[in-house]
Amino acid sequence: MAESRANARSSGRTTKSGWKSKLKMFLITTAAVFMIISFFWGEYGLVRMFFLSNKIKNLKKDIVLLKVQRNDYLWETDKMKHDPLYIQRYAVEKYGYAKPGNKIIQFVPADSSAVSKVRKTSGAVKLIG
Repeated sequence: MAESRANARSSGRTTKSGWKSKLKMFLITTAAVFMIISFFWGEYGLVRMFFLSNKIKNLKKDIVLLKVQRNDYLWETDKMKHDPLYIQRYAVEKYGYAKPGNKIIQFVPADSSAVSKVRKTSGAVKLIG
């Protein structure tokens, strides 16, 4: 009878300590999984940080490009304000303006529709704008 009580006590203790160790293991595993998930995919996770660092690199490249474009526009604006020869050349190149008596030569692009229109004209070649 003494042996049965000892076996019952020892088996009860084993069950309690086994249950506690399983609970501890479950909590530790759950905490570890949560930390791994938040480490990789959370607000400050590696995946998000990787994408944000790539976005920062792209934005820095865009900033450099925009600074160069800004400098070009500032230079062109300054030329438009103070250089009459640049204004004249710009008007001729951009809008096709010319002084009376000057001839403007336009080059026709070599796409199929323009070539067919030029070939249809008889005699002299006409420029199509």
